[in-house]
Amino acid sequence: MDAELGLKHHIAKPSPQDETAMPSLTTIPTSVTLSAEQFEKLYLSPLTQRQGVLSKQMGNPTPLALGGFVITTTPLSCCLMGWRGATGAGIAFTGPIIFLGGGLLVLTSILEFILGNTFPCVVFGTIGAFWFAFGCTMTPAFNAAAPYSTSATDTVAGLSSPDFMNTYAFLFIAMGILMFIFLICATRTNAVYVLIFVTLTLVFIFLTAAYWRLAVADTVAGNRLIVGAGASLFVASLLGFYLLVAQLFDSVGLPVRLPVGDLSRLWDGRASGGQDLEVSAGAGEK
Repeated sequence: MDAELGLKHHIAKPSPQDETAMPSLTTIPTSVTLSAEQFEKLYLSPLTQRQGVLSKQMGNPTPLALGGFVITTTPLSCCLMGWRGATGAGIAFTGPIIFLGGGLLVLTSILEFILGNTFPCVVFGTIGAFWFAFGCTMTPAFNAAAPYSTSATDTVAGLSSPDFMNTYAFLFIAMGILMFIFLICATRTNAVYVLIFVTLTLVFIFLTAAYWRLAVADTVAGNRLIVGAGASLFVASLLGFYLLVAQLFDSVGLPVRLPVGDLSRLWDGRASGGQDLEVSAGAGEK
């Protein structure tokens, strides 16, 4: 038995010559080719001839921004609609607004900038910065709303003062105009993205009107407009969830392909010209 085991051991052990003769494992980069429609679905940006090398080497950061967007907008929209007695105009979500809404969107904006995707970089950067500003306004340490209160120190009272509402509504107007510009640009990508900006434009229109009505003590119309803003934001969050699921399904290669309504064919395609983009898909072994 010992001799037999020794023989097996001798046979299993390769000689130094065999070890040198064995081919080493090497990594072969593989790639897939994305059509213009697939690129616009994944990156929410038109495919242009300026796509850099990094687009072939880095992952798609867009779902990260969508995740931060839906996590922030969904509870905030429910609060604006007053579901389950929610109140406070979202002050309870100051932390998520800053770290999830602002943090993830600004981080994604930087990554989109590195990849050379201008449109999503601007979209995520400006919306993320708005979440930062909105959250900071509700934070007492920044003392943004407190001076509008009768005591000049109460942030909660300042947020509901007429002078504050009349003033802060102009930020909503600017954001509404910006969302409308994004809406026009989004017609180059897909229908879901367009509908998101339609609803976001409505959100800021309703909020502007609500703040101005509440400032003159028209609580009935003001509260209805707040509910309308919450309902529009809720629809935007549902569309964001859909777009997020569609992108994640594509990223992991699931056979379920959710349509997003490609709109690139509505334009002359001069920027893309029907070109394809080859991107890195992983590595193999030889």
